[in-house]
Amino acid sequence: MEPFQLEKAENGVWYFSIPEFEKYGNVKTFFTTRIGGVSEGDFTSLNFGGYTSDKPERVQENRRRVYEANGISEGMTEGFVRQVHGDHVCCIQSEDILQEDTFTINNADGITTNLENMLLMTLHADCLPIYFLDTRKKVIAVTHAGWRGTSKYIGPKTMLKMNREFGSEPEDIIAAIGPGISFCCFEVGPEVYEEFKNVFHLIDECSYKKENGKYMLDLKKINEIQLKEAGASKVLVSNYCTKCNDELFFSHRRDNGHTGRMGAGIILTK
Repeated sequence: MEPFQLEKAENGVWYFSIPEFEKYGNVKTFFTTRIGGVSEGDFTSLNFGGYTSDKPERVQENRRRVYEANGISEGMTEGFVRQVHGDHVCCIQSEDILQEDTFTINNADGITTNLENMLLMTLHADCLPIYFLDTRKKVIAVTHAGWRGTSKYIGPKTMLKMNREFGSEPEDIIAAIGPGISFCCFEVGPEVYEEFKNVFHLIDECSYKKENGKYMLDLKKINEIQLKEAGASKVLVSNYCTKCNDELFFSHRRDNGHTGRMGAGIILTK
């Protein structure tokens, strides 16, 4: 069963939510599609990426529409990370940050908080979004996991950060791996396979070698195994492939880099 539910808002925005997360009360989640925004050309139409060549005012309007659709437009702070395909996870604890409308933390690929009205955001165009919720202590996180971050175990490191900063126990954490490039479309060179071979003991269960010497890699499965081995109580995995579904998603690989970004958001509302 697909754990990410496709929603169509009254303002025309299409996005996904995670019902399993939102049943815990004041938790809201979204993963945007490319439908319902104002961007044009390669960014048609709901581009969330502020570091593309899209017009900033269009990106801001796209974000406004998604926040409106989720009922989080008022009184919240946006927290972004400037992603570098690494394994650093930052933590937001000071309520002083809530006086800002928006901020970006450089050189990080994950972000966690226990603050209400603090929207955590990562941006995607094939790399996996991973959402986290401590259902007991109400701690949230979201992480950007490409193959480099996955090989560095950024998912388990996000859980470790939640434990160190907020005392979250693995058995209280549920995780959700969102739409991203899937096994059907993720071809990598032998050097990527060898990097995983050195750090991940089940790589041969999550890949196969093609006749051209390259490998198909199941990035979602690798992350799922890593999170389960780290002790997560439940790991939900989306079946949607961003490269396959051109009507719903931007894809860096499919579009040769000339594309927009989807936004992965999670927030504790008041």
